This record gives sequence, structure tokens and C-alpha cells, in this order.
Amino acid sequence: MDESLSFESFLRGAGQAAAKAMEDHGRGEYDEFALHGGVAVERLAKAALIKKNPVFLVEMRNGPSDMLLHFGGHLKLEPEKVRTVGAHEAIRRLRRVAVLPSNPQLDLLIELRNGTAHTSVGDQAKALLPTLA
Repeated sequence: MDESLSFESFLRGAGQAAAKAMEDHGRGEYDEFALHGGVAVERLAKAALIKKNPVFLVEMRNGPSDMLLHFGGHLKLEPEKVRTVGAHEAIRRLRRVAVLPSNPQLDLLIELRNGTAHTSVGDQAKALLPTLA
């Protein structure tokens, strides 16, 4: 598996996105805060999943079993062909294996992140700074 799918890479990416989110919040850019905060949470969730078992990152909805074989260490794929689960599914899996408790505010942050990618969410994310932290 390539380095971009390592625990360290996901953790580093989570830290970088969280730093951007904090800067966004400080400037009052709450759409950007939701976007970067959601990315931070998603990457942190993926770091936790890969630490438990790399196959936990497999996106199960699309196509053949190539991703399962890749994450299981039995098939080498080009990095641009590798797909992982999204934020919602990563969080759901962490909850299913009792790593992460239910948290409606965290779910809201992810919803706002997804909304920001398609439209503006306004100031709704302003109060979610403690959730990100």
C-alpha cells in the first residue's frame, strides 16, 4: 500500500486540516471552517480505522473486490484508482467497533462539511469549534 494510505499520513492530514479549520474559525469563515473541520475529522477517523485494520477503509458499494484485496495487502493498485470510505461511513464503522461514541454535534459537522462542498451553510458551524477540538 502506498504511503498516502498510512496511519501517519492520515494523522498528518488531519492535523493540517484542523489547523486550517481553526484559522477559518478565527477569521469568521464558518463555511470554510465546516469544510476543513470535516476533512480533519474524516482523516482522523480513517487513521483510527487503518490502525485497527486496513480493510476497514474499503468502500464496499462500488465495483469488484479490488479494494478489499488491495487493503488486505494482496493486490497492488495505482494510487489514483484507490478509493476509501467517506466520512459518514468511517465514523459509523468506528462506532460499530466501539472506538467512537455517538455525538450529534460531530454528525452535524460532517453534514455541514458535505453541505459546504455543494452550497453555503452560513454561520451554523460557528458553534462547532468545541466539537472539532
